[in-house]
Amino acid sequence: MKKLACALLFAAGTVFAAPVGAQTPDDSERTAARALGNSGVEAYQAGDYATATDRLEKAYGILRVPSLGLWSARALVQTGKWVEALHRYLEVASLQVPSGDYAVQKQAQADAETDLAALRPRIPKLVVVTEGAPLADTEISIDGRSVPSNLAGEGRLVNPGRHVVEGRYAGTPAQVEVTLAEAQKETATLKFAPGSAVGPVAVAGTSEPKDTGTPSDGKTMRTAGYISIGAGAVGIGIGTVFGIMALGKKSQLEHNSECANETCAPSQEENVDAYNTRRYVSSAGFIVGGALAGLGIVLVVAAPSGKPRAEAWFSPNAAGLRGRF
Repeated sequence: MKKLACALLFAAGTVFAAPVGAQTPDDSERTAARALGNSGVEAYQAGDYATATDRLEKAYGILRVPSLGLWSARALVQTGKWVEALHRYLEVASLQVPSGDYAVQKQAQADAETDLAALRPRIPKLVVVTEGAPLADTEISIDGRSVPSNLAGEGRLVNPGRHVVEGRYAGTPAQVEVTLAEAQKETATLKFAPGSAVGPVAVAGTSEPKDTGTPSDGKTMRTAGYISIGAGAVGIGIGTVFGIMALGKKSQLEHNSECANETCAPSQEENVDAYNTRRYVSSAGFIVGGALAGLGIVLVVAAPSGKPRAEAWFSPNAAGLRGRF
């Protein structure tokens, strides 16, 4: 077995198919890759699979030939990287084989197909589903790697062992851990509270919080509410200032000899326009300011977390909120 493996790798050192766009290695690089590949096979046969994987990956990175790819895939299987090994076997089968050592490399491809057929049914499959949120709108990651939600829902090949599945919907996170054995198909359920856009985090294996919103969502609503109240106060202030100015201008017109019974001579048209403008601005300030202040009060009172204790107050020219937050 050892002699056959070394023979395959020796052939890889003399004839190889370089990947498209890759730089062709020179003689010294081929010699180094051949030696590294042979030592990787020796480590594999000695049961040192971690060392075998490291050396064979480096050698295959230089010489992309079926014989090296076959042994690197076998080493990946032994280190539990079954999904990576599957892709390596598929890659080996698609490599172009040069004519110089055709028989040896074609045999390596045939062996890769045999190994692949045996490995494929052994690989676990993980299906991700959600509760309380649509899967299509949920960001999914497995072991920190983003996964398209449609693929996660159909089932994804994973290596045997423990996996961490995370999801995020409308800013709300959820997480669950699963452990899969050989050939096992497992479903990981990410649980979100109903109405997760303002809902709590639901982690598998724990009880759901009783609060109807997350602290961050409540803080955002309260902040927006305070800003709206502040803008409303500015609007009311503008209405007050222009109202006072309008009253002053009206008083001037009432004491003007050219005005009587709320009717002024054409010579006072400019003063009348000034009065009307100030009156309109004052009314708009009170209307807009009151609306913004009212909206801000609603946002602060309705914020889901922090349980604010507040009450609103109104006066003809202003509005506000008092209480404990």
